[in-house]
Amino acid sequence: MLSSSRVSICACASLRRASRAVNHLYDLVLAPTGLRISQFLILSAIAESEGVAHCDLARRFFASEETFSRRLASARKAGWVHMNVDARRRRVYRLTEAGRALMRIAVPNWERAQERLRCQLSEEDWSALIALSERITVGAVAAENAPFRNSRPASIEDETARPLDIQGIQPGCFPVSPSAADF
Repeated sequence: MLSSSRVSICACASLRRASRAVNHLYDLVLAPTGLRISQFLILSAIAESEGVAHCDLARRFFASEETFSRRLASARKAGWVHMNVDARRRRVYRLTEAGRALMRIAVPNWERAQERLRCQLSEEDWSALIALSERITVGAVAAENAPFRNSRPASIEDETARPLDIQGIQPGCFPVSPSAADF
């Protein structure tokens, strides 16, 4: 059985806990605008570029295109974004005037959320947070794309586990071609 102390040092659990707390703060401060932080970030990304392809947005946020299809559909329905198809047959999104007006109202709220969080951290912690977040993102993507099979590593605590007869391979890292059964 997995002990609670091992779960408490899990990178994923720690990051999800922090993410939920930060999301809650930003959602709270953005509430008067009617936006959630996830919507604000997508609209910000669209605003930064004079038109951005759906697939590029999904890649930028490390999310599936299906997730962005749903989120962008609700933004279109709200009248915040307009979609057209470009010459390469990609769905390209731009802010509408209503979307730009909403962002003019929302940005000061987002800045307040930023400042509220920043005041709780030292300048050194804030800088480290931004840098470490980027490193974690890059590391997680690299780990996800590594040629290893998803499996349960042998554990010292598991008396039924047998040592692997593969030299030079760290426990839990099994280089094989991934098959559908591995996922």
